Amino acid sequence: MVRQITTKLADWYRRSNQQLPWRGIRDPYAIWLSEVMLQQTRVSTVIGYWNRFIDKYPDAQSLAAAGLDEVLEMWAGLGYYSRGRNLHQAAKMIVTDHGGQFPRDPEQVRKLPGIGEYTTAAICSIAFGESLAVVDGNVERVLCRYLGIDGDPRRADARQRIRQAANEALDRDHPGDHNQAMMDLGRSICTSRSPDCHRCPLATGCVARASGEPTRWPQPRPKRPTEQQWWASAVVIQDQQVLIWSSDGELLGGHRGPPLVKLTGPGVDAEQLASAQLELLGIESPVLLGHADRFRHAITYRKLEIYPLLYRWSGDLPEGVSTIPIDRGDRLPALHRKSIAAARELLLEVHR
Repeated sequence: MVRQITTKLADWYRRSNQQLPWRGIRDPYAIWLSEVMLQQTRVSTVIGYWNRFIDKYPDAQSLAAAGLDEVLEMWAGLGYYSRGRNLHQAAKMIVTDHGGQFPRDPEQVRKLPGIGEYTTAAICSIAFGESLAVVDGNVERVLCRYLGIDGDPRRADARQRIRQAANEALDRDHPGDHNQAMMDLGRSICTSRSPDCHRCPLATGCVARASGEPTRWPQPRPKRPTEQQWWASAVVIQDQQVLIWSSDGELLGGHRGPPLVKLTGPGVDAEQLASAQLELLGIESPVLLGHADRFRHAITYRKLEIYPLLYRWSGDLPEGVSTIPIDRGDRLPALHRKSIAAARELLLEVHR
């Protein structure tokens, strides 16, 4: 039954091969970049980012030579920022440990930061023709539905069945095409909420389709409870520049932006806590211009309510602080962009 997947999928992939800028190439660096970006991010969003990254950093050497702040600035808007940090660190390892050449050995690929079993299989099968089956969320869903695999896919028994099925279905003559076809099928047709069974090349023989309730598989994963949090964002301006720091805190660690401070409730002690945080960072007694409009923002399981405060500072910049024009907040992560945009609106009101 599993082997039927191989030929059906190959025919479908040849007919409906999705045109993507990283398709049809064998450059492991470019494939790696696409696979990392595609984690937790829609294809339509990734295309523009991938093109910009390839233009600016066409190989591991150029990426490794760039500063982390510059790389994260390019990453801004993709979310899950640890991916950008791991990408930069891995590029450095490729240069120092592999002479600038992306390693071919799957074991060596697996040792690069941010690369797990799935990404290793994707890169090595597509770039080098290694017979490694990819199992990501899309592939997992396709196999669970086609074979009617019950149980939590994260637990050993179900996971073992999925892995075994993926290996049995793998087209060992064309492993890269097969893996991409499996991922495409899950992403475009065998979707989590609205599978298009009438267009599916695996419809015949699919247990889930025959049941009439295809979304019963795979077993839903329990969701982490949503946590409500309140934060103040201290936007400090000097002339038309915004001061930004590198954060090592709970939110957006490793990224530059206005300081963030956690509150105990809606707006509780926002001024006092923000001013205290600024003092710790070397900004003593800044002029508070006012409270900008609060806004909501979500990061993974957190639902955030952000209270931007706008300050003016005329003293010397503390060590490690840099600035960006107030109208260039687009170079920062979305939360910081929103804070600066809200502060900019307040500044316009102050100057009217």
